[in-house]
Amino acid sequence: MANTNGHVSEKESPLALAESILSLTQTLVRHLRETSHSLPDFSVSSPGPPLTSTYESLRFSLNTAALDLLRLVNGPKSTFRTFFTTHYDLAAYQVALEFKFFALVPLNSPITVEALAKQAGIAEDRVGMVMRILATQRVFKEREKGVFEHTSASAVIARDPLLQDAFLMQMDEMFRAASETSSSLQASPYKFDGLNSPFATRHKLPAYEYYKANPEKGARFARAMAGVTRLDRQLVEVRDEFPWDTIGDGTLVDVGGGSGHIAISLAKSFPKMKCVIQDVSPLMLAPGQGLLDDSVRDRIEFMQHDFFQPQPLEANAYLIRQIVHNWNDEDCVRLFRAFVPALERCAPKTPLLINDTILPEIGEKTPYEEHGLRQLDIGMWVVLGAKQRSQEEIAALLREADPRFKIAKVHSKGSMGLVEVHLAKDEKLGAGLEGFKNTDAKNEAIELDREFSKSDYS
Repeated sequence: MANTNGHVSEKESPLALAESILSLTQTLVRHLRETSHSLPDFSVSSPGPPLTSTYESLRFSLNTAALDLLRLVNGPKSTFRTFFTTHYDLAAYQVALEFKFFALVPLNSPITVEALAKQAGIAEDRVGMVMRILATQRVFKEREKGVFEHTSASAVIARDPLLQDAFLMQMDEMFRAASETSSSLQASPYKFDGLNSPFATRHKLPAYEYYKANPEKGARFARAMAGVTRLDRQLVEVRDEFPWDTIGDGTLVDVGGGSGHIAISLAKSFPKMKCVIQDVSPLMLAPGQGLLDDSVRDRIEFMQHDFFQPQPLEANAYLIRQIVHNWNDEDCVRLFRAFVPALERCAPKTPLLINDTILPEIGEKTPYEEHGLRQLDIGMWVVLGAKQRSQEEIAALLREADPRFKIAKVHSKGSMGLVEVHLAKDEKLGAGLEGFKNTDAKNEAIELDREFSKSDYS
């Protein structure tokens, strides 16, 4: 922070930031050694970082300090010059992914630009241009003039077809859609939904209709959603943050679960639990059969269901993952309300689990981590005219859907927060609210309901 004289505070001086970077790096390396994890390097055989909460916390803090130091030493003009030409870097990645450079470069041997161009079927000088700008970012390495090999970064993409799908989806339809954000806002400055979104402005159809009309890209989108879970601790967090073993041999309904990669992963970790994977799109459900193995095959069921319609199944738990951020407020209220009939039939305190980004309050996250969450927020606007939400915003939508909805526990926050919601079914709670003609009286009753249930739903 700047003081009243406009000078940088001592904690944000270049030297202080450098000292912080050194201290954080030493702590991070010590954590790697204590967990018997190899130190990272740029070689093809370098391991990825450990998916521990300690490492993630250190990484967020280290990135914040390192980026602040670079911003100070580079100055605003140089920083902006680099940033506002990032789309040229993205153009290079678009070509490399679309023309399969990552797969065409052998994992354990080099390749000439000439050979790569011939296999890709494009001009040799364009291949060289793309490979050289990627190499400046340690993605591929030019070991001698015109000869390239993999690095740890490019090898990660080469080894994982689902990651290739995830990144190419971003560089294809999403990259193009993002360029229309301002145009979309000019056309619809106050109404936001799938039709009033940058994606629809660019592609002439809302995202879900676009993928129905383009089934090849729709199938890639389904694979990409599975690939996204490979990028961070998403699978680890959803597995560890909730006591799934309390479900025993009961049933989890994964609502809007797509191919079911999350439910299938949970079923593998909890071998008694049964799962029903619901999605409105047969195209999204279709890849799920290929993810099954003998350990889960007899415990997994796929079901076509529109989650805006009343939930037909009674279960021991319901999961809606990365769903809420896809819809505007009105649609989220409809979505939550559709669970009420089923939850009324289920056992008391049957959890409705919202597994979604929870936006932080001021100062709750490091700037580096918050930037990632805010990127996702803009991403939801670009693709679906939707948004990410804070815990308070989610609670308000739940109350609007049914005043008996209570947040029982926030298991985690961040990019994949986990909020446990119960429907309070005591007859005294929410009873007779429809009889209130006076809005103030009805709101007062809802507040009394809330106070009444604090002991059970704090």
